[in-house]
Amino acid sequence: MSKLSSLKDKIIDFINDRNEYCHLVVFVAGLYPFFQYYSNNISEATSWQQLLFIAGLCFVLPQILLLLWNYCKNFKIFTRIRTNGISILNAVVFSGLIGFLVLNLNRKMLLATFIVAAVIGFILVKHLKKIIIIQVILAVTSIVSLVPKLLFELQHDNATWATISDEELNTTLLKTPNIFVIQPDGYVNFSDMDQPPYSFNNSDFEAWLGTSGFTNYRNFRSNYYSTYTSNSSMFAMQHHYYTNTNRATLKTHDANEAIVGKYNNVLNILKKNNYKSHLITDNSYFLIDREVSHYDYCNIKANQLSFYKSGVLKDMDMLSDFKSVLDTLSDSKNFFFIEKTVPGHIRHRENISEGKTIERLKYLDEVKLANQWIKSLVVQISEFDEQALIIIVADHGGYVGLDYTLEAVNRKLNHLETISAFSSMLSIKWPKDYIPDGLTFKSNVNLFRNVFYTLSKNDKLLSNSKDNSSFLPLMENGKANYYQYIDDKGNFVFNKVSK
Repeated sequence: MSKLSSLKDKIIDFINDRNEYCHLVVFVAGLYPFFQYYSNNISEATSWQQLLFIAGLCFVLPQILLLLWNYCKNFKIFTRIRTNGISILNAVVFSGLIGFLVLNLNRKMLLATFIVAAVIGFILVKHLKKIIIIQVILAVTSIVSLVPKLLFELQHDNATWATISDEELNTTLLKTPNIFVIQPDGYVNFSDMDQPPYSFNNSDFEAWLGTSGFTNYRNFRSNYYSTYTSNSSMFAMQHHYYTNTNRATLKTHDANEAIVGKYNNVLNILKKNNYKSHLITDNSYFLIDREVSHYDYCNIKANQLSFYKSGVLKDMDMLSDFKSVLDTLSDSKNFFFIEKTVPGHIRHRENISEGKTIERLKYLDEVKLANQWIKSLVVQISEFDEQALIIIVADHGGYVGLDYTLEAVNRKLNHLETISAFSSMLSIKWPKDYIPDGLTFKSNVNLFRNVFYTLSKNDKLLSNSKDNSSFLPLMENGKANYYQYIDDKGNFVFNKVSK
């Protein structure tokens, strides 16, 4: 009790103290936004560049604004707010940083936030020190929230699941065609596109692929439910069973190490076979953490990346970027990963969903756009190399039939909804005399094992094939438990995965 009484006395003394503590006032304003940003984004915000940017925004910029205010406050135009200036600065910095870093407000909303905050700061000048104490308390709550997430980030290790044997890693490819992997995000398999809940006639596009030399693999599916979880498993050629996903937040940590980085075993095998690698995308999801990419080329440059958020980048012309790269190539042994966020999937959260009926229609409109995009790519590739190996593979399904994507983790899905979540497109154009015999293509995790076996005849790739099961998290009592929804044989099940 004595310690609490002493703390209370210090707080009262601080409130009654007539000193302004100007530097402390603006420093405290940045504490909560800083720790709350990292609490929300520690799974992606792992680079020192991001840390410097966020720290500069929260702690250096406010001090610069304070110096600017100390210079400007003596001008007559600021006479009426001279005594309120520090309070206004505290409110504007605090609210502005929250709007920018935490809420991701657009420019108009951010400007409105500045104006409202300035008014509040002007009115509450007499309560400034009480406000500072409240801001400190908020910062402490964010630190408490951040600590377990930070511990997960520090303790989890992709190497524990993403490592493959030396026999697999040292696979020698006997055939080395140019390889193009096209990924339309969330594109459901043809076997389910014309069935409920999609009920969409996509036969023209399916037939076009067939006449263009593609084999359409029906009933193919993903093993995991999101882009990060699915692609990290696909490129690592291993199951992670969500060990890289925080059960409390469902955020996947350091997934890009396995998608574009050192645990991408697809790239590692290709590099050992002297392939040049190229990443073409329209978003920053795989690059936001600024970890060293194993790709030799990426169409997105560092100065195009945001330091604080990931997402689709404006004014990206992927087809033009792709053609520009093709125009510089003459040799074989080129690998491309071309990923675009179409058709995507239904809205992510309940508060922005327009309901399953409208979400379905919007998804199908995006499918039409995806078809045109894929056709354009295939034409360009075929003009460049008629004997290229072209793999069109989605990362997961479109979630049509649900109201919003996260509904899949908030309640148990039925059989039809499960298919909608995992059914994913796979169409492959094999070069002449490459078409594999006796191989079954069931799920993403074994895709490249089959592809590399076809090119190498390395039996270790097949003998170490992984279970084709599909898994979903389910939030129960505040944390996620993981369930097997589809087993290796394609049966609908609901088995809890022990961890």
